[in-house]
Order: sequence, then C-alpha cells, then structure tokens
Amino acid sequence: MARENFLSAVYLLFIKDNKVLLQRRQGTKLWNGYLALPAGHLDSGEDVYTTAIREAKEELSINISKPDISDTFVVNRKNKILMPYFDVYFVISGYEGEIKINEPVKCKELVWADINNLPPDMIDYEAQAIEYWKKGIYFSTFNETNDVISS
Repeated sequence: MARENFLSAVYLLFIKDNKVLLQRRQGTKLWNGYLALPAGHLDSGEDVYTTAIREAKEELSINISKPDISDTFVVNRKNKILMPYFDVYFVISGYEGEIKINEPVKCKELVWADINNLPPDMIDYEAQAIEYWKKGIYFSTFNETNDVISS
C-alpha cells in the first residue's frame, strides 16, 4: 500500500482582548485579498516550532519562542486541488518586539478581528479551524468543502 504524501503549514494565533490578528493577503496565487492568519509552510529540515519562530520574524518582525506557545491544535485538510495538508495551529501568548507588516508585497494590512465574529472575507478553512478550537476540538479532518469529516 502506498503512503500518502502531504504538505504541512503552521498558523499563528495572536489573541488579545477577544481579537485575533489577521493579515490581508496580496500578491499571492491563492486567497489574494482575503484575511488570513500569519502562517507558512515548513521548509526542508524544519520542525513546526522552528517554522513558527521563523514565520513570526519574517511576517511580523517579532520574536517568539517555544514557551510563548500556550496551545496547539491540528487540522488534516484534504481537497481535490492541492495535496493533503497537516496544518498545525499555535496560540501565541507572548512575543518580543512590535507587530508590524514585514512583507508588504504579501500583506496589505493587519487587522485585529473579533474572534467570536470572524470576518466573512477570512480564509474559510482557517476560520473553521478556529471555531472548532474554541469548542475544544484539537484535531479535525476537513474535506475539500471544509466540512468536518471527523474530530
């Protein structure tokens, strides 16, 4: 039996006063113009923690470390267009520096959105992952329409 190949991405949740930090994507092939969590793919040889630390620095110009991660949850995302993904979401409780747009060619604006009323122009599978995490679901599998097929 052949083993399934998959990609992996890391997502960062910065939550303050019931608001979550989102970035408006620009200049991207997928989800251009949508609001999204700061995130990135694992580079070759990286673990998910190294990716989270690197992405926080690259995208937001801040420093985080493992002790700054207060919660973690995983989504197995499957669709017909892209390869399957294992997405790791980290809730970040602290950081050093001032959050700012560090990649203006990829991010148009930063938005603090109400975590209990996520904007309609947020990437749907990210919003759905947050909703399940708020319900205490720490592992979910979404199909190509982002319906939960297991949790």
